[in-house]
Amino acid sequence: MYIEHMTNRKYSKSSLPLESMSIFFGMIAITALSHVVDEYLGLAGVSFLYLTLVIWVSYKSQLATSIFVAVGSFLLINFFYVKPKYTFVIGSVESWSALLGFLLVSIAITSLVHQLRRQKDIAEKETFKANLLRAIIEIFSVETDSIVALQKFCLLLKSELGCDIAILKLDSKTKVIIELASSKPGKVKLDFWNLSHAVEYGTMLGPHTGTLEEIDYWCVPFGRFYKSHELPALVIERAHEENIEVSLIRAIADQLSVHYQKRIAEIKAKDAGDLAHRESIQNAFLSSISHDMKTPLTTIIGASSSLLKQGQQLGEAQSKKLLELIHSESVYLNNSTENILSLVKLGMSDGNQLRMDWQSPEEIVGAVLSRYNNREVKPSLTLVMVANDELIYGDQALIVLALTNLIENAVKAHIGSKPIQILVDRLDDEIRIGVIDEGAGFPKDLDKGLAGQQQSYQRNNKGFGLGLSIVRAVMDKHEGRLIIESALNGDQRTYVGMAFPFKASS
Repeated sequence: MYIEHMTNRKYSKSSLPLESMSIFFGMIAITALSHVVDEYLGLAGVSFLYLTLVIWVSYKSQLATSIFVAVGSFLLINFFYVKPKYTFVIGSVESWSALLGFLLVSIAITSLVHQLRRQKDIAEKETFKANLLRAIIEIFSVETDSIVALQKFCLLLKSELGCDIAILKLDSKTKVIIELASSKPGKVKLDFWNLSHAVEYGTMLGPHTGTLEEIDYWCVPFGRFYKSHELPALVIERAHEENIEVSLIRAIADQLSVHYQKRIAEIKAKDAGDLAHRESIQNAFLSSISHDMKTPLTTIIGASSSLLKQGQQLGEAQSKKLLELIHSESVYLNNSTENILSLVKLGMSDGNQLRMDWQSPEEIVGAVLSRYNNREVKPSLTLVMVANDELIYGDQALIVLALTNLIENAVKAHIGSKPIQILVDRLDDEIRIGVIDEGAGFPKDLDKGLAGQQQSYQRNNKGFGLGLSIVRAVMDKHEGRLIIESALNGDQRTYVGMAFPFKASS
């Protein structure tokens, strides 16, 4: 934790008595030991012991205290161990040289030790800053959600600084401060005017900043170099201010601002790309609809004009053929219009409008088959039930609509006399309802993951693939997926189906 390990080594008044006592008893102990050493090693051994004391005090205490101990040691050596003893009189030039040498060496070592301490402190602070900035990079590289990343950052900084942290954003229209993230939601409260001042001028506020130093927080706007009301500000509770450097807060805020703005720019770029992609798909969709509707309309207009202008000259067979053509193209237009309306309704509906209940796949297929039994022209269909007792949780009307579209698409593409197969089975944790035909497959470049959503397709010469779009929309409402398999099991068959998630019925 930064507060525990990365302090500015400012000593409180409560620690001074304890420090003084330890130094006092240390000097007594060294003096007592020196009386023993003096008999064997003389003045050199005594000087070495006192020099050890000076080095220890220099590492643990302030510079002034260290110099005081060095001078005190000088006087103790003079009093107890330099002849004449027990006086402060120095009797020889050699004694003067030894004592002055000790004093100069003590002061020099004291200065060097304190320089080493300062460099060590600076190195530890820079190491902490580098590790913290790297942690910010890692958070934003892992988290795609910028709000989640900011929340993790607040908790990380709280654990290191011991202060409550918040990321606040200014809403200039409603005059409200929005809390994007916080180490303790709702606790960090900054005055609107203070936050507005910081954001407006790109100014850091708080203790030792030169601006509004009396407030209870540090406030650093993300837009210090690029001022914008859209950017939030880092707000840190005013605590442990004697141990927290303003430069550290500023560096953290700048690094956080860079990654936050980068993430916002990425989101905007992605949104712009998605919007452009949707617009291109919409334009292609409208162009496809216009083209495919224009063809049957042209046919109807041409056939009806021939009947109106040359009705009496045409034979009965020719007139019947033109009427059948008009009817066929009208039915196609009607089906296409119904599909478009269904697609629009699905896009406008939400989950609350669905009639969700447990449905039997057999009943769903039976409802679809009954529709075809009432038609004059009936496609050849056969049902294969592999999952007999499974139930689907969904909206029956929507599932029937989707299955009908799958069958219609299969009927258009089917070739040969064999019946189109409706297959109901269960594979792993999915219940599937699919249609198998022997018609032309899908294009090789079709992205099956985007089929029915962002890609149009055409298996025959007519149609623009609204059926798959409807099926895809229905599956999205049911949290399912659309399945497409061309050349099924090595045969020239195509499988298009719906996979519903298996849920145990209550």
